[in-house]
Amino acid sequence: MKFPRTFYVANAIELFERLAFYGMYVGLSLYLSKVVGLGDKDTGSLLGNFRLVSALAPIPCGAIADRINFKKSLLIAFSLFAIGYGGLYLYPAPATAAIALMCIGVAGGFMKPVITGTVVRTSPEGRQDEGFAIFYRMINAGSVTGKTLAYGVRVIVSIRHVLITSVVGSLIALGLAAAAYEEPTRGKSTPEPMGKLLAGYGTALKNARFAVALVVFAGFYFMAEQFYMTFPKYVTRHIDKSAPLELITLINPALIALFQGVVLRATRGLHPVTGMILGMLLGSASMLVMGVVPGMLGACMSGAIFAFSEMCFSPRFYDYLASFAPSGKAGMYMGLAFVPFAIGAWVGGQASGRLIAAYLPEVGERQPTLVWSIYAALGLAFALAMVVYRRFAVPRAANAAA
Repeated sequence: MKFPRTFYVANAIELFERLAFYGMYVGLSLYLSKVVGLGDKDTGSLLGNFRLVSALAPIPCGAIADRINFKKSLLIAFSLFAIGYGGLYLYPAPATAAIALMCIGVAGGFMKPVITGTVVRTSPEGRQDEGFAIFYRMINAGSVTGKTLAYGVRVIVSIRHVLITSVVGSLIALGLAAAAYEEPTRGKSTPEPMGKLLAGYGTALKNARFAVALVVFAGFYFMAEQFYMTFPKYVTRHIDKSAPLELITLINPALIALFQGVVLRATRGLHPVTGMILGMLLGSASMLVMGVVPGMLGACMSGAIFAFSEMCFSPRFYDYLASFAPSGKAGMYMGLAFVPFAIGAWVGGQASGRLIAAYLPEVGERQPTLVWSIYAALGLAFALAMVVYRRFAVPRAANAAA
């Protein structure tokens, strides 16, 4: 049985959304400082708040999407995306930049559950894994295209004009949603009342092992976000103001595309929490390499090591959280998988702004080794917390098997 047309339309929409988002996000910290005029601390705080909203918005917006239908949700999402990117470009002032970024965060809340839901509802029976493989290729293709395009526009024109590519990408996706997307009929169910849904989230969070896992695993996302929060200013201020930072960040998706299957097979015998601890340790090593190996070599090595960190951590993370879900409640529990990202990204934003202001100023003495060593030390602390979690929270039988 073939994939229907709507499946491919949804994946094309995903590609243009990722193109728009990553093109903007890879240089957002520079844009907020150079164009909007925010200081390092305020930039970090705004980035943290933006990622907090982006991470939590899919929980309520996904529930709304089930009620108003997927097509309307996509139209709302890409209208908000275009308004957000356009506002950030046309009105680069602190207050309007904050509003624009919140629009982008809420837009993603409508878009993400709809696209993944479409993949589930349009993949032929027995081919859902293949459907998600295509979906993840679209994410990586959008990332590579968006970052490469952003680098060309930033170098040839200016960093501000990168946002025009994001507006165009959003409008193309909006056009696809309006003209070509058809509401999937298979798998449609009656949404639960909002009160019952919220009560379900409350019940899930009463499970102490599950709730603690959401906090403990946030450390990985704290480190991951530093490639967008700290890395751009570190590279352009301390290494080379003309450095191709967008192209350096392509190392991550390229290595994941090449080696995810290999790493997954090599770590298959590990307990999920053990695999995540390994990922956290590799993430800490990545932060340390960024600080102790000078120049572009260290930056590239760090990105490569973190790709393997992500390959160890991410699949195990979703696998482990799914194991908590009672029958028929997997969607609800996986909706809460955004919480660790929200915590890690928000704390990461607050920390990065203060460390950049203190040790990576635009003018004056810089101590990048100290900054990245602090991140590495925090990574070790996160890994230790996960070891303690595995010792006391993972059932004894599972620990013995690991």
